Amino acid sequence: MSKKVHCPQCGSINMIKNVPDTDLGWICKKCGYRGTISVEDGNLEKQIKELKKMENLNRKLLRPR
Repeated sequence: MSKKVHCPQCGSINMIKNVPDTDLGWICKKCGYRGTISVEDGNLEKQIKELKKMENLNRKLLRPR
């Protein structure tokens, strides 16, 4: 079973190789991340989305009125 490459910034699997046939760089089509690091974890996108939801909720709750 092959693992999918995920963006370390947003968790998207919509990644393309910046330099084909090498691991020198990746570009995320969703958030624009560019870098040499990519993550091969099937649960990462779900975890990042959940974390961002919690951060947004915290920001709303802590916003001065």
